[in-house]
Parts: sequence; C-alpha cells; structure tokens
Amino acid sequence: MAIIIIFYANLKIQRRIINMDKKDIIEGYKGIMELDLTDIPESLKKLTVEQHTKDIDRYKAEQYKLKPHLRYENTVERIQKAHKMSLMYQEKRTDIKLQEQLRHNEIYNNSHNKRT
Repeated sequence: MAIIIIFYANLKIQRRIINMDKKDIIEGYKGIMELDLTDIPESLKKLTVEQHTKDIDRYKAEQYKLKPHLRYENTVERIQKAHKMSLMYQEKRTDIKLQEQLRHNEIYNNSHNKRT
C-alpha cells in the first residue's frame, strides 16, 4: 500500500510517494485512475510518474475549458453522489421497515403468550 503526500504550493501540486508493503501506487484524479508502478522497471518509474502528473494537469486544463454543466464534477460525480444518497435513503427505509416488523412480531408474540 502506498501513501501519497501531496504538497500544495502556489497552485502547483507536487506528489511524493512513501513506499509501504513494496507497492507503488500514484493517486489518480477524478476521471483519471491511479497509477500502479508495481510491475514497471525502476528505470522507467520516474518518467512514468512525470507523465501521469502531466496527464492529470492536462485533464484539469481540459475540464476547466468545458462549460460548467459538462465538467466531470457536474456530470459523473453528481450522479455518483445522487446514487449514494439514494442507497443511504433505501437503507434507512429498510431499517425502519425492519424495526416496524420486529415491533409487530413482538406485539403478536406477546398477545399469544397472554392467552395460554
């Protein structure tokens, strides 16, 4: 597992990798997946990380040029957030139904216990 420390200085992002468990993973950004350096030769890692960082910077520039309603955070992220909220409300409704069913079962069981 790799921990990435990000330093923000004058809006320029610098990434430093701390190796843990011999796994090198460079953090992605929104529409760009993370970069796994596990099987990349040592001689190419620095170049690969630089290219990944350039890709992220280019992606940010392209997103900035888009109209706000077409940007990733206003399309995919918005839908993911809505889906997450929907799942949360569904789970809450399920919990409420379960509690109602348990209360109903308890009332039913208690009413039959009194008869005998």
